[in-house]
Amino acid sequence: MVATEQGLQTLVHETGGWVASQLEACTRCGMCAEACHFYQATGNPEYAPVWKVEVLRRAYEQRFTPVGRFKSLIGLEKKITDQDLEHWSKLNYYACTVCNKCALVCPMGIDLGSLLHGVRAGLSAAGVVPDELMAAVNKQVEEGSPLGMTDEVWDSRLEWVADEWEEDIPRDVKGADTLVVFSSIEVMKFPTNIAAIAKILNAAGEKWTVSSKAREVVNFGFYEGSEEHTKLFLSRILEGARDLGVKRIVVTECGHAYDALRWHAANWLPEANDFEIIHITGVLGELVSSGRIQLKPGFFDDKGTLTFHDACKIQRKGGHIQEPRDILNILAPNAFKEMTPNREEAICCGGGGGVIAIKDADPIRYAAFELKIDQVNKVGAKTVTMTCSNCRLQFTNSVEHFGLDWKITSLVQMVADAMID
Repeated sequence: MVATEQGLQTLVHETGGWVASQLEACTRCGMCAEACHFYQATGNPEYAPVWKVEVLRRAYEQRFTPVGRFKSLIGLEKKITDQDLEHWSKLNYYACTVCNKCALVCPMGIDLGSLLHGVRAGLSAAGVVPDELMAAVNKQVEEGSPLGMTDEVWDSRLEWVADEWEEDIPRDVKGADTLVVFSSIEVMKFPTNIAAIAKILNAAGEKWTVSSKAREVVNFGFYEGSEEHTKLFLSRILEGARDLGVKRIVVTECGHAYDALRWHAANWLPEANDFEIIHITGVLGELVSSGRIQLKPGFFDDKGTLTFHDACKIQRKGGHIQEPRDILNILAPNAFKEMTPNREEAICCGGGGGVIAIKDADPIRYAAFELKIDQVNKVGAKTVTMTCSNCRLQFTNSVEHFGLDWKITSLVQMVADAMID
């Protein structure tokens, strides 16, 4: 019960005036359920976002409200147990990507995503984070990367990419304007992304660099819900940026990493405000619209119908909605077809928030991905492009699982391939 008590204390600590107002405003209307891809895919009522935060509501009511204390006293509502926290761990880590589409439809304007992060904080403190996710967190603490991208692996992979694709990758350059921070997903699984981004930035004349200290932008502490670990991984990025004296940090294709560094770091680590923090999608938009790089119009028009997947943290939250469409309307004005729904209302891929790292969650995330299969098939696309490597990992894994004949690519790769020399 000690761990449970620590979890409850964290849940209570998370419940300030703002959280209390959010919980009190909820009318239990259930609209958030219809926005959740896990609920849509399975029909399981426990996957409704309002139920996923129920453990936080109980902790708040039982500690702070007369009604909650009275319910506990007479047995109308039981106190939270070890088994309860283990159960809510499965709901919040297996069947939630913290995509926050539920908040978009809430008629009361409740920020469910922030509440769900609060629940994860309590579950983390109670020690009921799924083993595989926690192992990745510990690996990032000890080795600097959840995928084992140590200093030696980083060096060898960058040297290989630079040689294989004949692109200059500036490393640890002091006085550069821009620090580019990659995810280990790209470095280990999608190395063509590294070469593509290098090609684009070099062609644009950007004064950029990568950092050996800030070599991992993925933040598994953010998935876990641990403020301590999240801040540790963020501080490594910020220290690397400070040491090199850069003006801005460009996050490459990782949505949750962008969310953590762009929005949360500023509240936890004041030094984050010393830098402009932008996603590579925004950079692509700037470079194309300014003419610093030029693209071959219609380059992909003869390669079949293609569609674009909106990443929750990059498009819905980050606001980089129009840049990909402007670029795709240059590259494939006739072949590009939109899925429905799209933009802010797009359906999550089902693999974010750490879900894809949890083996036992596979049946649930595959069920959620079937919603994407239906979307893509309706527009008749055989190529799907996107701006998030975690989404890309979910897509490539699911394409293999379901035996689909799709090509999965990234927007940066398409831009690099279609640039006018």
